[in-house]
Amino acid sequence: MYRASAIYWIVQLVGWGLFCSMIAITSYLQDELKGNTPYKLFELYIFLILVTHGMRYVLVKLNWVNLKLTPLIPRVLLLNLAASLFLVLLINLSNIIVYGESFIPLIQFIIQSLLYTIFFVMWSAVYLTYHLLRKSRKQELKNLMLEASHHEIELKTLRDQLNPHFLFNSLNSIRALIEIDPATAKSAITTLSNLLRNSLQMGKKSQVSVIEEVNLVKEYLRLEKIRFEERLTYKVDVEVNNNIEIPPFLIQTMAENGIKHGISKSTTGGLIDIRIYKLEDKLMLEVTNTGGQYKPNNIDGIGIINTKRRLAIQYGENAGFSIKNEKDRVIAQVWINQNQFKNKIS
Repeated sequence: MYRASAIYWIVQLVGWGLFCSMIAITSYLQDELKGNTPYKLFELYIFLILVTHGMRYVLVKLNWVNLKLTPLIPRVLLLNLAASLFLVLLINLSNIIVYGESFIPLIQFIIQSLLYTIFFVMWSAVYLTYHLLRKSRKQELKNLMLEASHHEIELKTLRDQLNPHFLFNSLNSIRALIEIDPATAKSAITTLSNLLRNSLQMGKKSQVSVIEEVNLVKEYLRLEKIRFEERLTYKVDVEVNNNIEIPPFLIQTMAENGIKHGISKSTTGGLIDIRIYKLEDKLMLEVTNTGGQYKPNNIDGIGIINTKRRLAIQYGENAGFSIKNEKDRVIAQVWINQNQFKNKIS
């Protein structure tokens, strides 16, 4: 508010100062800048500032600045005409009282009033345009903040969906072990406890470091290893800066998807190969699994839908998700542009 007021007064003082300076230069060139003319120009400068400030008061007080163009134009024109008549009257009264001059002829009064009306129309156009741009920017910022708030709520909802989804799968794994191998099931519960504690902490964050995500994934894979035993092998290869921050559960979701649709469907099991690396100017999060084929015609599960939506909200066109078949493997990839990170990828 203070900044806008300061800008207004600077423009007022400088703008009308330049206007009166141009009149002074013209008078000087025509050898008319003598006698009382300099004093009259200073009076004009003061009168112009006061009258236009009065116009601004009317525009703001009567809320004309928020009117649409059609009702605004006639009101502003009438205001400009009234202001110019008042200004010319004020100038003439000053000339009579201060300098002992006579009132100017009516035709000259009308001509001067019309001339100042043109200048006031120009002033009004500049002021209203500035006010419109400022209002538009405020609305734009408000919309952006509202959109950001909606996105944050949606992201939180999506993150909250992942925890129970992940928990149910883990509990199913342990349930399958209880009758077969109680001792191993007990160990799995301990692993799950650690896993849940870490995942709940991560679920409160909008961003986590790569190393935090990798540690969570390793805990998850250790849990699944207890269930699948020799049917599951996995490896994790990190080739980037461990402090790079990414949305939580991205890699874990892809790993979970690979086990659910790949390893669990194969009698011989398979491999989960996780790679985090830099490709050109992108961070690549890649999970490859054997044991099954991705069918594009199938409806994507909650994990994939979640991943796509979260990337779209947080990064827009600066990130993406893909999943494809390559020979006997399924490769799921998330890529994020370098310009989305504060630190270098590697």
